[in-house]
Amino acid sequence: MRATFYLLCLLLVCACTHDAPQEEKDPAVLIPPQTKVRAEVDGQVFRDLNGNGKLDIYEDSRQAIEARIDDLIAQMTLEEKAGSMFIEGAPVNEDGSLERNPELARGPGARRPAAKDNIDQNHLTHFNVWEIPADPNMMAVWYNKLQQHAEQTRLGIPITIASDPRHHFSKSIFAMAAQGFTQFCETLGLAAIGSDSLVEAFANIVREEYLAVGIRESLHPQIDLATEPRWPRINGAFGEDAELTARMVTAYLKGMQGNALSASSIACMTKHFPGGGPQNEGLDPHFEFQKGQVYPGDNFD
Repeated sequence: MRATFYLLCLLLVCACTHDAPQEEKDPAVLIPPQTKVRAEVDGQVFRDLNGNGKLDIYEDSRQAIEARIDDLIAQMTLEEKAGSMFIEGAPVNEDGSLERNPELARGPGARRPAAKDNIDQNHLTHFNVWEIPADPNMMAVWYNKLQQHAEQTRLGIPITIASDPRHHFSKSIFAMAAQGFTQFCETLGLAAIGSDSLVEAFANIVREEYLAVGIRESLHPQIDLATEPRWPRINGAFGEDAELTARMVTAYLKGMQGNALSASSIACMTKHFPGGGPQNEGLDPHFEFQKGQVYPGDNFD
């Protein structure tokens, strides 16, 4: 559980202060006047996230991450801890509103409960978005409203929004075709080009566009080795060559995260473990009845 809270506290750092060197400033982390603000201390502005009238350790970005984690965990109920361990799909309404309205949302997320309801009822703090409004501005409006809603919870824990790939041509539950975002070939095409610098530049563009709408976690890159030609997700990987894949992914992560996680990084969930490429009969391991991987021996050079 402690590892989960490292990312949470990194996001708290981003959410609780805007006193950073000029080159590190990000408009997304500035504290707007309508948020819960405690006071200005030594030139820094902090949120009183739990509304207790004092600056707790977990609210203070000057404190060590370990100390902030311990302080936050100590204040969380069992239900809040359980909620923080899950991720759920969330609908994003075309007008940026938060109430569940299948008429305003699209795709598989339209059938899911509203994110605000999962925050209130199940203490969730982590959501995946699938189809989003054609106008990316409405995604940003929805995100800002959701963060303001989360501020009203007992501990004011910020929300983390994740996304599967959405800068390519594929459109499925695993990847959203680019809509309002820059469109590139699939990662398999990037691997065919074979340029580390190009992959890093691509990932940096993805990072900037994710930040602009509030997405702070990528459910990619996909680095499964595509050794089963019937597997339907080959185009989302970098092919069957392990060395090429490792090289492409290194550049990808650098473009998305930088040399170290920071307020301007997108946290990457590199997947899948133990892998999806060698799936028996090319089936999808997300489903219980399709699990099974084939690793025949004596195939090394």
